[in-house]
Amino acid sequence: MRYLHGLNLLRILASIAVFYDHLRGWFASGGQRWTFDEGFSAAVLGPLRLDALVGAFGIATFFVVSGVVITYAAQRESPGRFVARRAVRIVPAMWVVLLLVWVLAILRVPAGVAGPVDVGDLFANLTLANFFLPNQTGLDLVTWTLAVQIAYYLFVAATIPLLRRWPWLPPALAVTLVSVLLSVVRDESTTAAHMLRVIVTFLPILFIGQLIGLVRLGRLHPLAGLAYGVLQWLLLVRADMTSDLTPAIPGYTRMVVFIALLVIVCCRLSGSLVSGRWTRGVANRTYAVFLVHVPVLYVTPHLLSTTTGTTLAFLVAIVATAVVADLLYRFVEVPCVRWHRKWENRGRNSAERAPDDLAGRVEAAR
Repeated sequence: MRYLHGLNLLRILASIAVFYDHLRGWFASGGQRWTFDEGFSAAVLGPLRLDALVGAFGIATFFVVSGVVITYAAQRESPGRFVARRAVRIVPAMWVVLLLVWVLAILRVPAGVAGPVDVGDLFANLTLANFFLPNQTGLDLVTWTLAVQIAYYLFVAATIPLLRRWPWLPPALAVTLVSVLLSVVRDESTTAAHMLRVIVTFLPILFIGQLIGLVRLGRLHPLAGLAYGVLQWLLLVRADMTSDLTPAIPGYTRMVVFIALLVIVCCRLSGSLVSGRWTRGVANRTYAVFLVHVPVLYVTPHLLSTTTGTTLAFLVAIVATAVVADLLYRFVEVPCVRWHRKWENRGRNSAERAPDDLAGRVEAAR
């Protein structure tokens, strides 16, 4: 299966979009003007009607790209290995960031945490239970997207045997599942119900990515992929029309269509720009950037004098995010993945050596 280098560019673009949107939010929360944003919004975002869609574009792009990439991984991994590899990929880095933010909050260093925290808040965040339980303080609110991702991972893991034998069946089950859940999860008056509704609302975007992956792999006919994709998009429209809270962004469903088309085009891209070392290196760090950028945005400007102005705060936030994300990638993500792969290979090598050892004992007995 060919590596989809073009998706690296999309991951970088999505990361920039999310970072930029939250940076705008940081300036607004501090009552500060950001001249660059005012000019960029007036010249580009406003005319294109994208002013309210910048961050949403980044999140939706991550979801579609993840749907494609995870589909490729599911073709060569068993359900158990699939779950283990996804857990090693996302959990350690998330835990490290949440623990550090919790410590900063205990020390009362501004890190984007609203209110005091205790040990219960830490454990709730480590398990993502803070999104389901009332009166819990969030340490890094972007982690809500991981709840959606994990739900998708569990569905894929459960349907891997079906995906390999009858590739048309898991998409059919996905349409049915989302449709039923949208009918069941209608009341968002409680914290848990609202989070369940959020998960159900955004799952179709990941399933659209799965369909793109299945068509590219030749496992699903393009017309079947288009039909399932339209159904998933209609479910997204239904979710939007039947909720005042999720996603509650004008133009969101139309944007998802654009993103799906963009992903299809980028899957075909090749060349030195998309497959270069720097592009892949930056793309590999987008998850780390996603995890750390909000805490860094709140911590670093407060270490500066209030008279330094927004330009310096902006530059410092960019450099600090890049440095912290690189450290997280180098010293948490990569070592954990390497350790797990080494553990996997050790088990495989032991299984391969077993027949040779048995043959050796039989020969010695003779």
